[in-house]
Amino acid sequence: MKKRLLLILLAAWLGLGTLAGQNWPAGVRSAAMGHASVGLTDIWSSFNNQAGLAWLEETTVGAFYENRFLTPELGAQGAAFALPVKQMGTFGVNLYRFGYTNYNENKMGFAYSRKFGEIFSAGLQLNLHFFQMGEDFGSLFTASGELSFLVKATEDWTIAAHVFNPTRTPLNSFDREKIATIFRIGTAYNFDDKLVASAEMEKDLERDPTVRIGLEYHLVEAVYLRGGINTNPVSPSFGLGLKFKQFNLDVASAWHQNLGFSPQIGLSYKFRKKK
Repeated sequence: MKKRLLLILLAAWLGLGTLAGQNWPAGVRSAAMGHASVGLTDIWSSFNNQAGLAWLEETTVGAFYENRFLTPELGAQGAAFALPVKQMGTFGVNLYRFGYTNYNENKMGFAYSRKFGEIFSAGLQLNLHFFQMGEDFGSLFTASGELSFLVKATEDWTIAAHVFNPTRTPLNSFDREKIATIFRIGTAYNFDDKLVASAEMEKDLERDPTVRIGLEYHLVEAVYLRGGINTNPVSPSFGLGLKFKQFNLDVASAWHQNLGFSPQIGLSYKFRKKK
């Protein structure tokens, strides 16, 4: 069992660059666009930039599952719920889990975002983390925070930034290992309601910067085509979105040159606004 765990952790380290405490971008739409998502405003902003939740008009819920590198032990799944409250802002909660029985990372986030005027929004989130690292390594419970903002420079152009764990919360005391502190800054532009282009840069204090670029094309009323690329490591991605009334069904996959494909699927639902 120890050998199996070490192999899985090695695969995760090769593909993700770090392990415990990494704040991985989440959501199938985000994944299809190379995770260039800090400037987007949808239910997955609950994971990627809480300030984006302030622009939601309907109560929304979503869930996804990712089979990372086609290895069940590296599977990731999550769910999010956002509740806009008139004149108060948007409240959200999200859940994320990565790993399997003998190694897993779990996060529960409580988010709040609000618009200030017609062009600016800010968001914050409190996270509760639980790490289970096998019988020989034990478990850990801790907390972290997130801060973000989003600016609607024009009706079609957004600029956004997000920081995860600005307080540099430690994972343990004996070797001063800390949960990753990650900065993201990016932009998104909507061309004539047909094409959305997004780009961002991410910088982990312990790693080289990552640049991400994504595109979404509204092919027909119910179909969206998506593609993107991540530079560190180089990882192209692609996906498809289908819209059925209040439901959105999304599929995506990224490709790693050493570890292969990471397909995922997600579903979200927008509740009708009461007249």
